[in-house]
Parts: sequence; C-alpha cells; structure tokens
Amino acid sequence: MIEPVNESGYGMVKTNLTFGYDHAFGAVPDNITGRISYQIIKKPYLTFSANARLNTLWANFDSEALSKDLDPWEIGLNGNHSYGSFGFTATGFLPLFGKPMAILAIGNAEWSNHCFGRISGLVGGAYIFKLTKDTQFGVGILGMINTSSKIPVFPVFIYRHRFNPQFAINIYGGLFGLEYKPNDNNLISLGADLDVRSFYFKPHVEGWPDKCRFTMTSLRPALKFKHRFFKNFYGEAQAGVSFKISGRVSGVTGKARYLDFSEKPSFFLKGVLSYAL
Repeated sequence: MIEPVNESGYGMVKTNLTFGYDHAFGAVPDNITGRISYQIIKKPYLTFSANARLNTLWANFDSEALSKDLDPWEIGLNGNHSYGSFGFTATGFLPLFGKPMAILAIGNAEWSNHCFGRISGLVGGAYIFKLTKDTQFGVGILGMINTSSKIPVFPVFIYRHRFNPQFAINIYGGLFGLEYKPNDNNLISLGADLDVRSFYFKPHVEGWPDKCRFTMTSLRPALKFKHRFFKNFYGEAQAGVSFKISGRVSGVTGKARYLDFSEKPSFFLKGVLSYAL
C-alpha cells in the first residue's frame, strides 16, 4: 500500500536524495542544492542517519548595500560560491513521567570552495505532552555548538494537528504551515519557514580574520504544491516573498561582526525533486 504524500518541508523528516533550484529576485539570486541522506539505524527509540549536502549560490551585492565602504567583488563576497557539509543526525525517545522525551543531535563538518569552514553541531530536546495519530504537541530547547550566532540557545514549540483527512496545521520552531491534501498524491501548503544561506570566503581585509562566514537569514512566507509522480518520487513547486531577518559577515566561530548588509524584500521561486524512502 502506498502511503499518502506528506509534507517534507517542516520538521524532522528524512529524504534520501534531493535536488533543488531556488531563484530569488535579490542580491543572492540563485541557489542550487543537492542532499543525500542514508539512515543507518531505525528503531522505535533511536534513529541515526549520515548525510552530505552541497550548495552552489551566486552573490551580487551593490556597494551601497554594505555597511562599510568596500567593494564586494574585491573582498570576494560577490561571485559564485560552493558550500558543503557532511555529518550525522541522531534522534532518540526516552520515557519520562509517562510521556516521551525527544532528543536531537546533529553534527556537521562545513567547507566551501575557498577554505575549510568549521565543525558545528546542534543538540536539543523536547518533551512531548501529547502524541496521538492526529495530534502532536511538545516544547523544548535547542542549542548550537561552535556557532557565530549571538543567540546559541533558543526554545522550540512543536504542534501538529490533523482536523480531518484533508486539513492539518503544522508548527515546528519558527516554521508554520497550513496543509490541504485533496488526494493521496497531492499536497498544498500555505505557511512560512526560515531560509539560511551561508558560505565561507577569504576577504583579505586588514583587521579581519583570514577566513570569514557570510550568513543571511530570511523569513519566507510561501505557497507550496507537492506532487507524487510515482512511488517514492516527488516534485515540489514553491513561490513566495523573502524578508531578510539578519545579514552579516562574521568570523568562523567568533561573535564579532565585520560587515552588515541590507536586502529588500524579494519574490522567490523554488523547484525540488526528491526520492524518499
């Protein structure tokens, strides 16, 4: 029996092989993504997956968008950048006071075509107060390891409820979605998620580190359509508006910010092909 198509853009859902192209009408217009994941352990109380990811993106900032009088081409900010990582994802479930405690651990080694980046990680846990076929509700906390973020620890809120076979609501951390499933092969979702684009580069600017990290985080409300072409093979089309939340150039793991940049809201289009087991 073939299961109904599910939303893979929200929450911790594994996809074995994914290829996507994302075009935003802004300063970082093109983003090509490839990801492969292999689940090594699958138990009711423990899962462990190895994964690898490769992004190729293009940056094209104007000098006026930078917070300092610098040429984005001369410092290596503009142009084509490749960003890759390989690592693991582990999830576990422990009984606590009659309810499950979900544990998450992620580790990654990051690099770019300019230099090796860093080894980073994320650990967290969430207490699941309600877990039924139609409703999941929990709260918890996540912490980032070896990060340049000024907020390395933050709370998470998990809520998913299916009102009927067609309609559901899905909230996970900063992600939100309303889902409509007209049939088993199609899914339409309206919501918002966070998009993070980053890469490492060598700026050769006096007073800056030898290698720096570009990071742009955006909130992206969007409409998504997902279709299953045949068993385990899916296609997605997405359209929406991207709003920059933060944009900076920092050290690899230090908290110092060496450059900020502005970015106006822009429309974006995204297409994804995935093979999921």
